[in-house]
Amino acid sequence: MVLGRSLYDGTGRVLLQQGQMIRGSYIEKIKQQFAVVYIEDELSEGITYEELVPQEARAQVIQVLQEKWSEWKREGSSFDRIAMGQSFTKELRKHVTTLLEVLEHTTIIRENLAAVASYDHGTYVHSMNVAIYSLVLGQAIGLPHSMLMDLGTGAMLHDIGKLWVPEEVLNKAGALTQNERELIQNHAKWGHEALSRQHELSYLVAHCAYQHHERMDGSGYPRGLKGDQIHIFGKILAVADVYDAMVMHRPYRAGMVPAEVMEYLFSQAGIGYDLELVSIFSKKIALYPLGSTVTLSDGTAGIVVHIHDQLPLRPVVRIFQDATGASVDPFEIDLTRQLNLTIAQSQNAAVIDLID
Repeated sequence: MVLGRSLYDGTGRVLLQQGQMIRGSYIEKIKQQFAVVYIEDELSEGITYEELVPQEARAQVIQVLQEKWSEWKREGSSFDRIAMGQSFTKELRKHVTTLLEVLEHTTIIRENLAAVASYDHGTYVHSMNVAIYSLVLGQAIGLPHSMLMDLGTGAMLHDIGKLWVPEEVLNKAGALTQNERELIQNHAKWGHEALSRQHELSYLVAHCAYQHHERMDGSGYPRGLKGDQIHIFGKILAVADVYDAMVMHRPYRAGMVPAEVMEYLFSQAGIGYDLELVSIFSKKIALYPLGSTVTLSDGTAGIVVHIHDQLPLRPVVRIFQDATGASVDPFEIDLTRQLNLTIAQSQNAAVIDLID
């Protein structure tokens, strides 16, 4: 097997280079850090995986967050005693500016940002992804630059309250007890208290931590706010946070495919999530990212090789299997031209699932 996309550690250093043979000795090590890897073969020939945000830039954000989080943990700082400092907040705002510049020229996010995230840096990758998705929504609804800066900064810090939740509770794979559930829910309140005390930050940044688990029908926490009681940042973060959490792979479970998560968001639109924001978000995210395996309505199966900007739900699919499951010589179908066919199902592939 030949690696189709490079694998990186949290500092942006290449662990395995694209094009390298995946030998047996590598697989166990890869399984400890990654849920999936992309491979090169005749089916994936010609697919270009363009990174929305370069790995170097992603690694810089992850490092900034990880170093500060680790510092606070070492010092045993309580949520009402931490001090971020001007250099840290200045660094975050610099990265938000970079994201805004990238996203300004992005029509649709073609890649699954959670696809090759390392387990070791899941918390920080999640913060980065939520910032990207939040800014996509913020730009789409026309928020001014100053608010976008606060939104991006707040999104990167929205889970800061989890610093004071025990690791064994955060990473528990099974059902939570009532006490454990209350501990986790406290992270929204603790995050708000920590961020609202930082003189370098706008109070709107603290709203991202405080309200990202509020829901339109009042079923959220920590205050059970409803509808327009929730700040626009809270509504945006709710969509971005749950989307990334559901597509993200964890050591104890595989992430859901984007199309399934979007179906869930639409099923809860107007109940838990703002309907307009969910609708806008669905047009900004490729529900069938490049390399996804899909089954068409006629039973044939293939992989997505091209996504149209204006019609992302009708990609070009390279068929490799007929309706009986038999392999066929690959050929391509453009669903913008073949209107009698639709995508009936999608999977997290063409990737190798390294979890048994």
